[in-house]
Amino acid sequence: MAVATHIRWRPQPWQMLLSAGVFAYLALGVATGTVRPYHWAMLMIIPATFLAAERCRRFFLDWAPLVAFWLVYDRLRLLQPMLLHRVAVAWPYELERWLFGSIFAGNVPAHAARAWLAAQSGTVLGVSLSWMAQLVYLSHIFLVPLLFLYLWIRGGADLRSQARFHRMMRAFAYLNFAAILIYLLLPVAPPWWVSLYGTTTPTSALLAQMKMSWAMDGKLVTALIHNAAQWFAAVPSLHGAYPVLLVLLALRDRNKRLLGALVIYALAMWAATVVLNQHYIIDLIAGGLLAGAAWQAGEWRARRARLSESVEA
Repeated sequence: MAVATHIRWRPQPWQMLLSAGVFAYLALGVATGTVRPYHWAMLMIIPATFLAAERCRRFFLDWAPLVAFWLVYDRLRLLQPMLLHRVAVAWPYELERWLFGSIFAGNVPAHAARAWLAAQSGTVLGVSLSWMAQLVYLSHIFLVPLLFLYLWIRGGADLRSQARFHRMMRAFAYLNFAAILIYLLLPVAPPWWVSLYGTTTPTSALLAQMKMSWAMDGKLVTALIHNAAQWFAAVPSLHGAYPVLLVLLALRDRNKRLLGALVIYALAMWAATVVLNQHYIIDLIAGGLLAGAAWQAGEWRARRARLSESVEA
């Protein structure tokens, strides 16, 4: 006689924890008035954890450093009011002008570039350069995740791609979390703040009446900065750091074509951030130096791991 058996499905602990984390994150945003429309897309994570359980679990384990950075960085908007009195405004501006002012008639490069772009606003050249700069400036939002995704998918069947993914994730994790620590310890005003208020220290009252469109060009960039989690995180510039880190990764792989393309991309990104009045050159240099340090830390960690494995073997 056949005995009917019923297997009762139960959610795994990690699925419950991840779902609870999504709800808690959104609840915090609603409670603090800092939730944005794009945050609600996180709800798609919940059905994904149950429909593709094992693949989804592997994805979140592999991508945890990058996801954690995005979540922590986004919550910096809650800390920004507490940091306003410590924002450095005058000395970064004076340092930039001391270093590069002689080249730009006593002005900082970002302000000089913006003034030139504003003078060309009615020309085809000016409009074209503005849109090109904006697209380059926004490109890291898509380029970096897509590159990670490409390597992660290929890594399922290709050990070399898998190693590249983990090397890249490790370096970006060191870079990102070091940057967050610096943002909290040393908040720095970008050049567009000086365009609005000179070297005045930010206050809640000034932020409440701020007109960003008066200090920067381009609707896309203005909208992005308006929704940014932290307006005073100029040093180090991650816009400057990410392309440098990608160049270092390509350099290690000795891919000359990719290396050449990424060097051009890095130069374009650095130029775009200055032209759009988002960063001083010293911000970009700081980002590049931090990227180099993150790369070295990641390589050191990889060497230690290989040495440990060889000793155990």
